[in-house]
Amino acid sequence: MSKEPKYHKLTVEGDKKTQWICGCFETIDGYFWFCDEHKNTLNKTIEAQIDELDMTRILD
Repeated sequence: MSKEPKYHKLTVEGDKKTQWICGCFETIDGYFWFCDEHKNTLNKTIEAQIDELDMTRILD
């Protein structure tokens, strides 16, 4: 059994795959964290893409 590094999303520490100069980063398990400068813009972009691809599921 291989041990995969675990990323705890309640913290900003983890095994980072990519980090940009501004501070935004992606972890090896695909979790993105955005800096204050880009957070609003990138969240809107992601939400628009989800809507365009009709990826929303309604939960009761």
